[in-house]
Amino acid sequence: MAKSQPIGNYEITTVIDTLPPPRDPGQVFQSIPAEAWDPYRSFALDANGMWVTEFKTHLIRASDKKGPIILVDSGLGPTDDDQGKLLDNLNSLGVQVDDVDVVITTHCHGDHIGWNVSYKDGKPELTFPNATHWVARNDWNHHTQEGNSDPAFDNSVRPLKELGALKLVDGAETIAPGISTLPMNGHTPGHQNVLIKSKNSTGVIIGDLFHNVAQVTEQTWCPVFDWNTEMSTECRRSLLSRAMNEKWIVFAGHLPNGSSIGRVINQNGLPHWQPV
Repeated sequence: MAKSQPIGNYEITTVIDTLPPPRDPGQVFQSIPAEAWDPYRSFALDANGMWVTEFKTHLIRASDKKGPIILVDSGLGPTDDDQGKLLDNLNSLGVQVDDVDVVITTHCHGDHIGWNVSYKDGKPELTFPNATHWVARNDWNHHTQEGNSDPAFDNSVRPLKELGALKLVDGAETIAPGISTLPMNGHTPGHQNVLIKSKNSTGVIIGDLFHNVAQVTEQTWCPVFDWNTEMSTECRRSLLSRAMNEKWIVFAGHLPNGSSIGRVINQNGLPHWQPV
């Protein structure tokens, strides 16, 4: 099920790709003792005390149907158990692979790049044949350095260059009127968000700035996936503070659908997540 939220002249829609099984939060947030979850257990974990996540993307379209169709991230991609449903779910929204003009990669982890490239007879092809893929240069440089190679990157990002679909992004760059990249490094060397400003409204698609709703309050909590925890914590604090003070709508890719679009509000002097 998709959920949409308008930001001025744009409509941002969540599009699910894969629903992975719940995980023990102690495996994901290894430095956080189990008892620290107690204030958040009722809404941040499931009934069995497990961390529930989703692998989803975000579709940005202008309300008047003019301008580019933008996809933020491309999910995990095809899976052995046939879970990767991004293309089917885009189709249900009236979007075919040929319609996508831009794919923004928030970062180069496997659950965000999986549908970039398809393979036919062992040869890579663009899944979205008319799209330019915006990838942060810092992530590209990191993964193309000797010793930093990653199978997901090699399969789903590296071929974009030879296929003529790669755009390397340096810092904040305008994608379309009111839409730009926003560097939020730390989760990966080139982790970037997507900022949408239109008609006095602001939204931000945060990639993996946080993985669990408890991190909105406990902003120093870092998952094992963060490349540099000091940088990721600084970026998390900075963006969530700005989102709260300026009343942004936040689109969180790893929260369960139905609660993944929200605001950061002040509750008893602490920041908390409020779904919209």
